[in-house]
Amino acid sequence: MKNRVVFALAFILLGLLIILAPTVLFPVCESEKKMACYYTKEAEIGIGILIAALGVVYFFLKNKSARLGIAIAEFFSAGLVLLYPLKLTGLCKMSDMACRVKTLPALIVLAIVLVAISLGDLFFLAKSETNE
Repeated sequence: MKNRVVFALAFILLGLLIILAPTVLFPVCESEKKMACYYTKEAEIGIGILIAALGVVYFFLKNKSARLGIAIAEFFSAGLVLLYPLKLTGLCKMSDMACRVKTLPALIVLAIVLVAISLGDLFFLAKSETNE
């Protein structure tokens, strides 16, 4: 019970941070012309909503198999957090732009933390399955 709440809150918090990173905390470049970083910001908002929503669902689940599935989904969502700025939509080409200097490192750190928490949850759930 206690671990379910901790992991659910961690997923919800990370989802909110992924939403806030490119919008409020480390905003991408502001321009009248919609650049690549604008589309990355929009995608990261969607991914952050998905991560937070999965965290909310995780909170109410008691079935360990379903929680295992959500932990796997959170792990792959961290991959999406990295893929959008690095490969799919990209960021500005200039290395001194705000999206490259602030937003990208923040998203990389958040994705790494999400991977670590997801793997920790997977390990915990696998360990508790074998003990039962």
